[in-house]
Amino acid sequence: MIYSKVSKVSVFSILFSICLTFGTLAQQLPQGAQQQVNDNFSDEDYEKFVAINQTLAPMQAEVEAKMVGILEEKGMEVPRFQALMQAQRQGNIMDATDDPEEISTFNEAGQEIMKVQQESQEELQNHITDSGMEIQKFQEISIAYNQSPKVKEKVDALMAEQNPE
Repeated sequence: MIYSKVSKVSVFSILFSICLTFGTLAQQLPQGAQQQVNDNFSDEDYEKFVAINQTLAPMQAEVEAKMVGILEEKGMEVPRFQALMQAQRQGNIMDATDDPEEISTFNEAGQEIMKVQQESQEELQNHITDSGMEIQKFQEISIAYNQSPKVKEKVDALMAEQNPE
């Protein structure tokens, strides 16, 4: 199956977002903690959040391109990498492949991708704080955006205002 660069980036974008979001949240939440969603933010918070997200998009696209480039360099397609990652997370990578060379390639690519993710996470966090918002506030709004219809509606409306089609 042949995947275009656009579909590779789109698929990888989902993977990257999940890794970044869960990695960051996992470090900050106690095991098994249920986080109550805050959906009370000021208009200024919403405006900053939308502005920051719009400037983060090109940065994230660059990072995604780097990660796809790593996989291409290693000769591994994004869907295969994702399948192996899923199997590894479930503790059964040997069920997904018994090829030691493929596992080695997967591990090498994974380590390089993790390094890129760590560097980019630092850059993204610095960008957020340099833009006048605390990381915790940004994460609260991100979580609320995914869990609160009220917050999603407000953010989507602001984004539509700033990006009329």
